[in-house]
Amino acid sequence: MHELVQDYYGKQLGGSSDLKTSACCDASAMPAWLKPLLARVHPEVLERYYGCGLVCPPLLEGCRVLDLGSGSGRDVYALAQLVGKSGEAIGVDMPPEQLAVAEINAAGGVLGRPLKLAVLDTQAQEPDVMKNVFQKFVSQGVAALFAGFCTYSSVEFPIVAQAGIPTFHVNTWHGNVDFVKQQGIKNIFQGDPSETWYGPGFIMLAENLIKTRAWTPSSKTMAIVTSNDPYSLNIAKTFQAGMAQTGWKTTMFQEFTAPQADWNSVLVNIRNAPPGIVFFSDYAAGDEASFIKQFRQSPTPSLVYQQYAPSIPQYLQLAGAAADGVLWSTVVGILQKDPVADPFNAAFQRKFSASAGFSNAGDQYDLVHLWAQAASTAGDPYAFARVNEIVRNTTYRGVCGTYRFPDDYLTCYPYPDSTKDPSLGMPHMTFQIQNGKQVLISPEPYTTGSFQLPAWLKK
Repeated sequence: MHELVQDYYGKQLGGSSDLKTSACCDASAMPAWLKPLLARVHPEVLERYYGCGLVCPPLLEGCRVLDLGSGSGRDVYALAQLVGKSGEAIGVDMPPEQLAVAEINAAGGVLGRPLKLAVLDTQAQEPDVMKNVFQKFVSQGVAALFAGFCTYSSVEFPIVAQAGIPTFHVNTWHGNVDFVKQQGIKNIFQGDPSETWYGPGFIMLAENLIKTRAWTPSSKTMAIVTSNDPYSLNIAKTFQAGMAQTGWKTTMFQEFTAPQADWNSVLVNIRNAPPGIVFFSDYAAGDEASFIKQFRQSPTPSLVYQQYAPSIPQYLQLAGAAADGVLWSTVVGILQKDPVADPFNAAFQRKFSASAGFSNAGDQYDLVHLWAQAASTAGDPYAFARVNEIVRNTTYRGVCGTYRFPDDYLTCYPYPDSTKDPSLGMPHMTFQIQNGKQVLISPEPYTTGSFQLPAWLKK
């Protein structure tokens, strides 16, 4: 039964529309007072909801609520708003322990000691929640801490910095690594390059396409569309500044508040002054899928770049054939057709009955193995100073490429943007969607195909 449920929810279902029963309720059947709570939940979470409705009392302030079989977490995010800062909403789902921990334990653990995985839900990375979660881990005496994401303000960092616990995250935010350097912190590592490399990386790619005559811009102009999230906004501004240095002009710099589905006014402005490049900086699959579908109804002679969101499987499901030709990139991702990454992808599929995706599963897997290697070398996982020193001086080749922390920022740097040596930098991967498939077109030697001129530019 365990395997059947995993196969159905982990493999057969890509979104709510794939459900094979009509027993589940939709949002229209929900009480009116609950609907505003769901409106604040990210569209990707809503898309992957397979539940049978949410039944709960309205007065939950300060309560601790446990949602068993939480799935995408839709109900947990709604409940978190009801319990408030003084309460807790915890979601527990079915997947077993993370693959890296299982592999390490199968090989004898760290110095003969099996690893035990402790998990705490950070909900939406709110500062108070993150500080509380980090403090709980410190009080539990953990040997290492792995966080997918953290706050932009780094308010939780002093907690683990004081304890010295090796801490790893992939928040992809320059503010976090700036904080680490400014405070002289030696134990908090960002396991990927910062977001500031997205703009320079795409500029390098565009220049190479022009140089090799794979693409000739219709004009040296660009239309930039970005959410007002600090992360997306910084990527857009960095790209704009870099392109301006090479003589490109900005025809439009449009901010929006996610989620957004109607792009009519934005596209009117783009079509009134057709740019050579449309640069879309956001990470929400629904936003970017709706944009490209509406763009393709009457496309301009523009190369279209949509940062990161096309990596999410729901993007292709929503955009369909309209996505063909789109470029996107990630500063950390699982390598394709790679001798290190391929066994991981196969093992992940066997264990979880689902594909690993492009990013988070791979980098967390790598970072656990990197830490375990350092802890074994140190001779004691609780010799924090020695473990951290070893991590700082380690060059580790994982499923996402090379992890290396060469300076006081304690962050990885991208290849080929920062270094021309692929053994010293994490590949900044750019994909193009071709016939509904993700084709890695940069950088060499990791490519699985080459750039193809989008259909709308062949006219």
